[in-house]
Amino acid sequence: MRKCLSLLTIIAFSATFIPEASAETLPAVPAGTGTNIILQSQQSGTATATGTATGTSSSSTPSLPGMEAGNTPSSGKPGAVEGQSVESSPVEITNPATEITPEIEQKLENLNEATGTAAFNTETSSIEAGFYTRTKALGIKLKQFGYNFFTGKKFPALSIPVDKTYVLGPGDELFLYVIGNPPNLDISKITRLVVDREGKIYIPGFGVFYVWGKTLGEAETIISKALGVNIKLTVGRLRTFPVYVSGEVRNPGAVVVTGANTVIDAITMAGGIKGTGSLRNVIVRRTTPSGVKTIHIDFYKLLLEGKPVNTRLKDGDVIFVPPIKKVAGIGGGVRRPAIYELKGNETLRDLIKMAGGILPSAYRYKVVIQRYNNNEFLEVVEGSLSDKKFVSQQLHDGDLIVIKKVISVPQNAVMVEGYTAYPGLYEYKPGMKLSNLLKPDMFLLDTNMKFGLILRQYPPGTPPEYITFAPEDVMNGENDIPLMPCDTIFLYRFGTTKNVDFNKVKNAFVVEGEIKYPGVYAYKKGMKLSELLVPDMISINTNLYYAEIDRRDPQTLDIKEIKEFAPIDILNHKLDIEIKPLDVIKFYPKFVFSPIKISGAVKNPHFIPYHKGMKLTDALSGIEFKGDIKNLKADIYRELSKDAKSASALEKAQNIKVQAESGAETIKSNITSIYLYDLLMKHNPDVNITLNPGDRIVIREVSPEEIVEKVSVSGYVKNPGTFKITSKTTLYDVLKAAGGFRENAYPRGIIILRNSVKQMEKERLSKAILQMRQELEKEQAGIMQSDLSQQELAARQSAFESKKKLLELMEKTQVSGRITGIVVPGNLEKLKNSPYNILLEDGDQIIVPKKPSSVLVFGEVYNPGAIVYRKGMTVKDYLKLCGGLTKDADSENIFIIKADGTTISSDRTFSFVTWNSRERRFLWGTPEEKILSYKLQPGDAVIVPTQIHVPTMWRPLIKDVIQIIYQSALTVYTVTHI
Repeated sequence: MRKCLSLLTIIAFSATFIPEASAETLPAVPAGTGTNIILQSQQSGTATATGTATGTSSSSTPSLPGMEAGNTPSSGKPGAVEGQSVESSPVEITNPATEITPEIEQKLENLNEATGTAAFNTETSSIEAGFYTRTKALGIKLKQFGYNFFTGKKFPALSIPVDKTYVLGPGDELFLYVIGNPPNLDISKITRLVVDREGKIYIPGFGVFYVWGKTLGEAETIISKALGVNIKLTVGRLRTFPVYVSGEVRNPGAVVVTGANTVIDAITMAGGIKGTGSLRNVIVRRTTPSGVKTIHIDFYKLLLEGKPVNTRLKDGDVIFVPPIKKVAGIGGGVRRPAIYELKGNETLRDLIKMAGGILPSAYRYKVVIQRYNNNEFLEVVEGSLSDKKFVSQQLHDGDLIVIKKVISVPQNAVMVEGYTAYPGLYEYKPGMKLSNLLKPDMFLLDTNMKFGLILRQYPPGTPPEYITFAPEDVMNGENDIPLMPCDTIFLYRFGTTKNVDFNKVKNAFVVEGEIKYPGVYAYKKGMKLSELLVPDMISINTNLYYAEIDRRDPQTLDIKEIKEFAPIDILNHKLDIEIKPLDVIKFYPKFVFSPIKISGAVKNPHFIPYHKGMKLTDALSGIEFKGDIKNLKADIYRELSKDAKSASALEKAQNIKVQAESGAETIKSNITSIYLYDLLMKHNPDVNITLNPGDRIVIREVSPEEIVEKVSVSGYVKNPGTFKITSKTTLYDVLKAAGGFRENAYPRGIIILRNSVKQMEKERLSKAILQMRQELEKEQAGIMQSDLSQQELAARQSAFESKKKLLELMEKTQVSGRITGIVVPGNLEKLKNSPYNILLEDGDQIIVPKKPSSVLVFGEVYNPGAIVYRKGMTVKDYLKLCGGLTKDADSENIFIIKADGTTISSDRTFSFVTWNSRERRFLWGTPEEKILSYKLQPGDAVIVPTQIHVPTMWRPLIKDVIQIIYQSALTVYTVTHI
């Protein structure tokens, strides 16, 4: 589309600068008006259709009229007949590739008009958005007036009728018709003429006529007199020329127009005026012999008064749309609510006139003006249309006027609306009740007798009140409601909920699903589910064992709780639930979903009910398997045609791919199989797929070739990746398969994370937390029962709170599962026969860090951080470099975490799990050393804990927990800084 428009622009613009006069004798019937482009060099006569003349001429680029030397007409008198021209006839070249037929032109026009209108309709200006923030609460949305007037055609029509006032110029195509059969006149009945760039036309045998600037009627008169015959002069294809549209338009720039186009056409071609542009002060600047002429146009005269704006365009015109200035919006009881542009000192009366006047329903005594006061705050001004001073006040920029409407219900009537046999107005009488209005003939067979609504706004001007009731209670005399003037009573059809606005109506609830009488119900305080769910409500297909209540927040309508219940328990009076306003009670059919079948290597094959979002672990919970789950898998069968999307999700979830670098072997799981070890022991969320209704799960033994255990190696090794292992694979085997260590690797600080160790640490920590919680509970009971003074009680309570916070910190502690004490030499071959060459387990993570060059100091020191390692320096030396200990430091419990993960404390070397090379097993703790004189190694971390006042029996436990926290943190720090 853009290419077509660009081509059209080039073609039309080029046609303005035809360098030579041309004339062509036509047959009696005019030729078609297709777009044929002619460009000719001034000397060579070679024609081209691309906008660039070819040939040997040194000046082959056409000039603008009046800019080329020798362009001045030879005669001083406009329209004078000159001598016969000796110029050669132009050569016309028609290029079918660039020709735009009228049919194509019409299609482009229709497409442009449709896209332009659609773009305008979806556009919201900043001015409209600003007004909407103030009118949204009133249910009013105002648009700026008049801006959709400029949507439509995006390019000029070259073949349109023109009248005698059309001003001729270079490029216009003319047809000269000779009336009658004059004697002694050698001229064709119809002659085609083109106005050249000097404004002249050539008539063979009669000479050149200057017509530039002449109207069509003037040119016809001049030629008729010169020829001495009666002629008719008409315009064929119109000349095109550029004008320039700038300012607040959607597509500023040059647009190509014809001499028949007006300012409105040019603005429309530029995409129309934006909401930020003025409609009341559009400026046209035109170059004339006497200087630049400025024309101001107010389009409101056209839009509101029907006065024509017919300023014809001329070559070189500049149209400027300045930014809009003052605006005011008006809504409510007027005929044409909108945002209007203010030009000067308009009053409220003027604005109402612009809006078409007030409606018959306008309440003349209630007019509200929202006005910005000195850009400081928004104020409200109220008045009456009967107040001459009020309606004569001058409007301010940004004013919003809302004219209220009279109440649609007469003051002495009530209205019945909705699903009823007799809707309409009914006379109100003092003391009137709902039972006086609702009679049996008011209801249809399927009218909802459980819910009705009264909208009350009495006295007039008060906030609306929404009163719910059950029509059957009114008919039975159990509940009657006094009516007030202007009440509106709404009745509904059973099962309809969409017509009830629960943002406003709060005393109601909804029953939906597989039940006899779904729909909206009136809420009564203290109402129980047993009052609603009676045997008559149950259908033959109602699920008696599962139903739900969505309990919603009255403010947001979001579900805050889902209560599940069995309808059979309500019917048998084993259970009852209180209904709350806005509850949604959902009943389901007996067979909501096809069940899941589990068979194979299980002790009791059976069907289990399916529920939405059911996971594989949900289906397998409580299942007793035949054999070790390490050797079992679940094959899942699904009917794919039922839900291709779920099948795709299943494939994505189960497509597990592992690259075994040691043997360059790619391992893929079966696309419908899940290994139970990954699912139930490793708790891999990627394999815990979501099931579909009717899935079949078959538990089978895993064949020996399918059993795959894996470890991962990362960090400073040559070939990091995931590797397949067996029950005999050692640390050496995997490090060798990973290509050995890279330069700057630090094997001494190797990190091995193991799931089983992590589980042991969790259990140890959980036991400690449980012990501390029990002690705290006993202590709290002792405080409550003790006979202490206020001061002693406050002190014990404060200590208790400190311990409680410590317990909360412990509960948030994360363990890493690191195996410490593994000594890996730099020469990998020495590890092969070393006691540290441990057997690996499935899921082990091995990280080889970079060789460190610093020592870390954390905790209660004045300047914690990393310090450059210096050989021979002790803990005491590093503490001095950090500024020493703070007043809160626990100097007796300083400890060191070595790069291999072992922990050295002031009384013993401690680690949760340490490998003992002599006994070839994991131990807890190692021998004592003096902490402050200990000489540190690269990668060591000194921890100065905060002094915590706890009972003596707690201290070893607290010490263990603090070391867990720092050891896990240091492991994470090392891994993230590889």
